[in-house]
Amino acid sequence: MLASFINFLSWAVALLLIAVTVLLAMNKQSGLKMIQHRAEMLPQALLIRYGALTLLALISSWMGSTRLTFAFLLSIAVISLGDVFIYRRAGHPFQIHLIIGGVAGLGALLSLFAMN
Repeated sequence: MLASFINFLSWAVALLLIAVTVLLAMNKQSGLKMIQHRAEMLPQALLIRYGALTLLALISSWMGSTRLTFAFLLSIAVISLGDVFIYRRAGHPFQIHLIIGGVAGLGALLSLFAMN
């Protein structure tokens, strides 16, 4: 019963994140306003997000779950390679994002072969 409820909550969060992603893709300014984010607060928000990703990396490593590690590394690869696309198009340095994205993508690919 509890596992089903947790699964429901996970799907609900995923659907909300999809909605926010679409909203931001359609209109960045309206999207930021609707989700109550402010561009000038982005450095502080990124600090929290990087902290959360670090926590997820530590939990994934500690648990030793190949599936969780795959999901984590795939997410990091998508985030990093997305940043490569954004920064390269704007003519900004992007190499560190490319390295992180490549390493995470390789790790995700290798973890596919290690799954039970």
